[in-house]
Amino acid sequence: MIGPCPKSITQESFSPASFSDILLDPINLVFVVVIFILGTIDMLKKIDLKSQIVSIGVLGTFVGIFIGLQSFNPQDIMNSVNDILVGLKTAFFTSIVGMGVSTGLSLYQTLKGNSES
Repeated sequence: MIGPCPKSITQESFSPASFSDILLDPINLVFVVVIFILGTIDMLKKIDLKSQIVSIGVLGTFVGIFIGLQSFNPQDIMNSVNDILVGLKTAFFTSIVGMGVSTGLSLYQTLKGNSES
């Protein structure tokens, strides 16, 4: 049975990461660069790479979850939560970038195609 929380989280102990902190994390940066390279190739060469872009974002999700679980200790959940949250930041960030770039490319190409008709 889970007992009461030994530490309470206060506003002072909580410091959310800024967008630039998340972006400049080395793992996130690698995924974002790869996603934007594929997006640029998709636009310039007119090769449909949108599914690969989403796949790279999903791969980042699994990598982030994997990273978060590496130092998880079920015997010390309170001290393990921070490590899981760091991994989840990578997980969600890479998925959002991948899906966002893919959706943006789709909209751009659809609108561009409609304006050329």
